[in-house]
Amino acid sequence: MISIVMDSTKPTMTNQNINHGYGDTNLVSVLIDQNEILTSKLEACAEEESEHKSKLDDLRIEIESLKVKLTDLDREAEEIEESASAKCRGDSTSEEIQNLLLTYERLKSDERQFKKMCNEELERLRGLASQADDVDTPQSDIEAQLQRARLRLESGKAELGAISRKLAVLKRQIEQVPNRTELREYRLRFSELYNQVSATHRQTKQFFSLYNSLEDTKRYLEKELSLLNSIVDSYHQVSHTASGRVDFFNQLSSLHDGMKDTCNKVDKRYHTERISVEKLQHELQRLLDQKVAYEKCLKELESECKNNDILLARLKKKEASQKQ
Repeated sequence: MISIVMDSTKPTMTNQNINHGYGDTNLVSVLIDQNEILTSKLEACAEEESEHKSKLDDLRIEIESLKVKLTDLDREAEEIEESASAKCRGDSTSEEIQNLLLTYERLKSDERQFKKMCNEELERLRGLASQADDVDTPQSDIEAQLQRARLRLESGKAELGAISRKLAVLKRQIEQVPNRTELREYRLRFSELYNQVSATHRQTKQFFSLYNSLEDTKRYLEKELSLLNSIVDSYHQVSHTASGRVDFFNQLSSLHDGMKDTCNKVDKRYHTERISVEKLQHELQRLLDQKVAYEKCLKELESECKNNDILLARLKKKEASQKQ
């Protein structure tokens, strides 16, 4: 502010002095008006700067929350990877799990790129905030930067949602794959079911064999009974003459020869069936030996898988301790 001091001791003033006094007064009023205008502009700029700083703070808070969500998602993804790796070691569908893990790795790389982009954007915004403390940035530039930051934040949220959905789908697919305990339970249940079906099938075969043998015995007894009846009837008819008795004897001889041939065929079939039964018994014994060897190998594999899990857990703990 410029103050004017008038000399009151002089009673009179010339025209030149009066004009000079009026010029100084106009200059002071102009300077006061300019000072008020500048003060108002500075206050407006200060208010805009405070508003921009509050917006930048809100944006920083949103970015920090997004980073926290990304960290939680990364931890959940690591847990999914650990469970998937634990399940893949005892699962027969390892190829499908490997494909799912490759998809997961690709999604994880996309997530890392997104985190890198967010960190770069955060550093850029921090730089802008630090510059805003020293230099007054025009309002249009700040609004444009905030708009770009909002657009990037929205795109980041959309990408994060897509990655979360993909991870959820991948997690459901991995959870649908049975683990080692469930596979063991399935194997036990299928073994019990197979034993029940095998026992029922064996019993049914025995019933059919018994029925067939009884049916054959019945047929042979009926034939024998009819033969004896025919012999008795024929004997009563031919017993009165010598030629009839000779013919009857010849018929009995031929019948005896036929019965011998039938007995020989039955004995031959019996020996053939017996040889096949012995072969099947040897094959059954070989399969039982293979079953015992398979169960032994399966137990050894399960113990080695447990040891492998323990070693992997120790290795991960050691790597985590080294990173810290």
